[in-house]
Amino acid sequence: MQKQLKTKRVMRKKNASIEQDQLEANSGQPSSPTEAAISGLSQSGERAQTKKIPITAQEADRRFDEGESVFDLGFSKTGWRRPGLEPKRFNVDVPAHLLEKLDNAAQLRGVTRQALVKTWLFDRLVQEGK
Repeated sequence: MQKQLKTKRVMRKKNASIEQDQLEANSGQPSSPTEAAISGLSQSGERAQTKKIPITAQEADRRFDEGESVFDLGFSKTGWRRPGLEPKRFNVDVPAHLLEKLDNAAQLRGVTRQALVKTWLFDRLVQEGK
């Protein structure tokens, strides 16, 4: 009985070792033959081009002027700021009935309450000439 258990354990280890060897041999291989043929091609059937990130601002400007997207040039939107237009927060306390009227007006225009208030404040400041 002990010999049979030992033989089963050895066989399990041997089978597991063979399976591991096969996995290691196949790692990095495409899962299907069609994947290997398609992997180097883009959806349009052309080779995908790897674009280099511009080294200088002049090169980035030139490539952008030629029609390349800024995102293809390696730029991302994170951290973008609009000079002089950084948002600052302030709170306004208003009665409930006024808030309801603001919400109704915003809903009629299809904008948020905040967008409506910003627009009205800007319009009023322009009227005042400030």
